[in-house]
Amino acid sequence: MTLFAPKASLVVRKDSHPAIQDLLLSAAVKIHSGVGIFQQAGRFPAAEGTDLPLSDEAAQFYKSGLPLLQRHFPFWMASLIGRLLVLLVPIVALLYPIMRFLPALYGWLMRGKIAQLYGELKFLEDETDTAAGKPPMTDLIERLDRLEKRANQLKRPIAYESMMYLLRNHIAVVRGRLKPH
Repeated sequence: MTLFAPKASLVVRKDSHPAIQDLLLSAAVKIHSGVGIFQQAGRFPAAEGTDLPLSDEAAQFYKSGLPLLQRHFPFWMASLIGRLLVLLVPIVALLYPIMRFLPALYGWLMRGKIAQLYGELKFLEDETDTAAGKPPMTDLIERLDRLEKRANQLKRPIAYESMMYLLRNHIAVVRGRLKPH
């Protein structure tokens, strides 16, 4: 509709959605910001000389233009990205501490598995001391072999290889004590 007036105002209701207000202001800029008989370029829409209070969205629009996402993406995509950000920020806020805690938890579990093998080795060593000089050591040797096999089959990162090397050396020491001299 063509209007002939010294000034026109674009007014929305208070309950209008902020995205609709941004779209209306964006459309008004695209349509009416050019040079006309009664206006210079970029003079409409403007926040000057209105008797009505500006909405927060209009004040933000006049201050810095369209929202950041709407400057770079179509409206539908900017809206979708905005909604996803609302979901992703809390998820990232939860995942970040968890991801920092996981390596420590993994290390604690690996050390626990190795410590369990050491506990069994200590138990076998104590049995070796009490059974010293008694001929049937085959049961202790078989249990020591099973312990060594479990230690060798334990999946571990390279950082724990030194602990496993020490465990295998300690198993060899206990095995050496079982062999008759």
